[in-house]
Parts: sequence; C-alpha cells; structure tokens
Amino acid sequence: MNPSGALLASLVVLMPTLTALPTPAQSSADEVVGAGLPYPPGERPEPDQIVHVPTGVVLSFDGMMDMVAGARLVCIGESHDNVRAHEVQLQVIRELYRRFPDRLAIGMEMFRQPQQEILDRWTRGELGELEFLEAVDWHRNWSTDYRHYAAILEFARDARVDVIALNPSRELQDAVRQFSPDDLPDEFRDDLPEVGDPDPYQHAVLEAFYGGHLPTPGAFESFFRVQLLWEESMAERVVDYLGSERGRGKIMVTLTGSGHVEYGFGVPKKVIRRMPLPYVIIAPTEIEVPPEKQMPDVHLPELPLHPADFIWWIPYVELEAGKIRLGVGVEEQEGAVVVSRIEAGSPAERAGMQVGDEIALLAGQPVGSVTTLVHWVGRQSKGTAATVTVRRNGVPLDLRVEF
Repeated sequence: MNPSGALLASLVVLMPTLTALPTPAQSSADEVVGAGLPYPPGERPEPDQIVHVPTGVVLSFDGMMDMVAGARLVCIGESHDNVRAHEVQLQVIRELYRRFPDRLAIGMEMFRQPQQEILDRWTRGELGELEFLEAVDWHRNWSTDYRHYAAILEFARDARVDVIALNPSRELQDAVRQFSPDDLPDEFRDDLPEVGDPDPYQHAVLEAFYGGHLPTPGAFESFFRVQLLWEESMAERVVDYLGSERGRGKIMVTLTGSGHVEYGFGVPKKVIRRMPLPYVIIAPTEIEVPPEKQMPDVHLPELPLHPADFIWWIPYVELEAGKIRLGVGVEEQEGAVVVSRIEAGSPAERAGMQVGDEIALLAGQPVGSVTTLVHWVGRQSKGTAATVTVRRNGVPLDLRVEF
C-alpha cells in the first residue's frame, strides 16, 4: 500500500538509516550500569544475568524462555559486531526450535527482500557457504563480518528453518534517496510500505543521539524519516510471512540492530499496527562498551517506556582474529578484483602490492569477487603468511603476504 503524499515526501533519503542505537558515553567509570531501568541493579550485573525488566526479577534462561514461549514475535536486538550478542540470539533460537520444531522462522535485517529465493535455497541445503555469500553479495550489502552470523545461518539450514529477508531492495532504497517524491519513478511506488504516524518517543530518543551530530541543519528529520522506511518494510515482511500459508501458526524471531526494537516503538509497534499479536523484546546489553564505540554528549530524555521485556547482560566480545586484513581498497572490474588503494604500513604494502594489481589467488584459492577476497582473508591467522598471486600488466606475480 502506498503512503500518503506527505509521508512519501518524508521518505526522501539524505543519509543511511540507523541499524542500531549507539551507546552513550559513561559520565564516569563508577557510573551504575542500568541506572535508567525501572528496577536499577543494586550492583554491577554479572555476565549472562537475565532480568525481567517490568518486575526487576532475575531469571534463569529456562525461566525466561517459559515466558518467551507464549509470544508469536520474538524481537532480539544486537550490537552488530559483538560476538556474544549473536551467541545469545542462537541460544534463544535453539531453545525455541527444541520446544516448537515445526513452528519457527527467523527474520533477518541483514538480507534484502529480493534475496529471499537465495535464502530459501540456502535453507534447503542447495548452496555452499561461499556460493551463498556471493549470491547475496554479502560484503556489499552488509559490512559486518559474516562470521558473526555463520552459526545462526548454519543452524537454520541444518534444521530447515525459514529465514526471511526483512530489508527493502537496494533499488527502492536508492530510488527514494535519489528522487523527490514527485519525481519518484512509477515502478517504485507500489513497493513502498504503508507508513504510520511517527512515534514521538522514538523521535525524541533518536534526536538525543543524533541531533547534535549531523552535518547540516534539518538533516535529522530526513534521517528519522528514513528510519521509518526501513522499519515499516521490516514489519510488512514479518506480517506478510506470518499471515501466509508458509508462516501460519509459526513463531518469528527477528534479528536486527537494537535500535530497531528497543522501547517497542520500532519494528514491534509497526508489526502490531498491522497484526495484533503477543510479542517480547530481548535486549542483549553490554555491561561495558569500549570507549571508541561510545557516542559522547548524549542525554536521553525520560521515557515512560521499558527498553525491553528482558535484558540479558553480556560482555563486549570481538571476533578472534577479527583484525586480520590485507590493507587494500579494491574494485571489481570486468570480473577481476583490482587494487585501487593500499594502506601505508599494511601487509599488502610490505609485500610489494601495487595499485592496479589484479588479485587472482589468495593461499591458492581463486579470487573472483570482493566477497571471495574478504572471505579468504578472514580465514588467515595472525602471525602467518600466505601467497597472493596478482596479475601486474598481464603478468602473474606471486607475493608473500605476512598478516
């Protein structure tokens, strides 16, 4: 269904949309974690402590799941680059599958709607991992390391659990970014989701985070309106699936950035506007966040809302060998991966790689796309070396790269 003209105008994109709420910087090292909750913890939470937010009761995992099991929509937020958040998601998914083996589906923000057929082929076991990553163009569509999501997607494949792509197509997103409402090509109008009235609390929270950090006056309103486009698209996908024969009677677990589900005014509200159903929000929440990942000068407004139904306190955990890199910028040109930039002091520079080199092999594995290059670099280990074969002016050349 098309939005009204005024709401269509609100979807003009001036910048990328939010995928997760950033973390405000702590005012001091002694600040109490969770001070804004209705029942603040009396002391620093322990890792893997689970709290029922409305009552402040600390629950076991089984106790939480007994309550979660009554929902048809289970929204689990994430910080995209925290390994522990994804482990929490998988633990919930596994337990729901144990209880309801034929009634589970997973909705993922990390995939776009036109990729649904590829996801279906993956869950039917028809694609290998690298084949799958190339088919969905993972590293172009979602910049977070695939290893964060590999175990979840492998479980879905092995258990034959439907995975539903939640995000709109890149073509729709780019068209909305490029054209004014009056000039939006007709072929995109029918793809726009119905957009409800903006939530004032959501507006206030996001303005607190971003209002003072955007480059131009008026940019925040455009940013906020783009948020609506993403979340309305996600909600529409959830409802379309649950209302279909394929999804009838199933439980949907959504995996999105925390900012799309916390406080309920994002995806959950937009789902129940379309299809009233019982839902819960589980928020894996870092006890402490590295300073470089905090946003300074953020003062959240007081809200008469719970951030989630359950907070699952977790440490911040990075991927092992997560910083392994070649140190190049690359472009795909006529089927070749061509070096366009080399970082000073990088493994690539030390190995003698040059701008214009075509990367053909890495550790004996063919490199035919950016996806395959990132895939094979990510499987190297710190302190090891690999041979990278490049074509320089058409001549093959083997370079020893030390990571």
